[in-house]
Amino acid sequence: MTSRHIYINARFLLSPRTGVERYAYEMSKAISALHTNVTLVCPKHGDIQPCYDTTGLNIIRYGAGSSHLWEQLVFPTFFIGKRHYAVLSFTGLGSILLGHKLMTIHDLSFIKNPAWFSLPYRLYYSLMTPLAARTSRQIITVSEFSKSEICRFYPFLKGKITVAYNAVDREKFSSGDNSGELSAATKAAAASREASSAASRTKKPYFLCVASFDPRKNLPRLIEAFRPIINHDLYIVGGGNRVFNADMGSETYPNIKFLGRADDAQLRHLYRHAHAFIMPSLYEGFGLPCVEAMASGTPVLASDIPVLREVCHDAALYFNPTDTRNMLCAIGEATLWTPVDRQRMTAAGYKNLKRFSWLQSARNVLEAIERH
Repeated sequence: MTSRHIYINARFLLSPRTGVERYAYEMSKAISALHTNVTLVCPKHGDIQPCYDTTGLNIIRYGAGSSHLWEQLVFPTFFIGKRHYAVLSFTGLGSILLGHKLMTIHDLSFIKNPAWFSLPYRLYYSLMTPLAARTSRQIITVSEFSKSEICRFYPFLKGKITVAYNAVDREKFSSGDNSGELSAATKAAAASREASSAASRTKKPYFLCVASFDPRKNLPRLIEAFRPIINHDLYIVGGGNRVFNADMGSETYPNIKFLGRADDAQLRHLYRHAHAFIMPSLYEGFGLPCVEAMASGTPVLASDIPVLREVCHDAALYFNPTDTRNMLCAIGEATLWTPVDRQRMTAAGYKNLKRFSWLQSARNVLEAIERH
């Protein structure tokens, strides 16, 4: 295993934890567990978000600013005079000024469907992604599907791509509820949201969807498909952001509850008690919520797109994400599952989970460092 000192771009610690930040955090923990010389470098300004348990992580706060300018211009100055090191960037772009780096490309949705993104976002990533990739020793990505996309759009990267799958923390997401019920603090936080309060009062079984209001998450079609469902509710966990500028919580649907953002304790509870999890995405780099649902013992309904086939294998009920009637048929079928049907789906999910491990993904990255 490499003796190089590994530095991780830890700007993600200042941001709320969504899918990309979760990947960076879990990979940072796994690599720190496997390698003795690991340092996370984080901007001085800004608070590390409380959702990250940094116990045991070696963190250095360095440099002014906390934006992309810190990443591209300030962070590289940390390495002046240093030798025999490697830099990891897990949230996307690495600094174009650093050569001893491995950067992560989660997906190329901004190329495949530019209309999904704001103009500044897609211009920045369209310009910076190939520049940063050319100065990287190796590219990390999260699925064979994303690897094929990268090779298609950036053929100069062929032979430089390492796949390191997402995984799931089995202590956080499991079918057993060791805490019994939500903590008092979590209940209070949930009660502060009108939708969450309404959700807690209902006795109806529910389908769960965990997704931002990103257009590729395909929530309008899911809502349209779910409207005729009478005996089940749909809970949507997530929110909009400055990239997508979407607000889907403004309309009222009797059987659809917008719960807003949720912490791990809330997610754990929602996964465990859902009748089924549904992921209607049009495009993904991986599809981590499907794996979290499987770890929670919850059956999965998923879009029939290549990456979700790769991730879920035979442990999901698939539907056409562009056909609301087909989506409705899949949801209707799931509402009729017997306990035996759900047990069969749950068992398939547990079997599928064995393919994903943060430690194995960290080993893949460490081997890539050793090779390059």
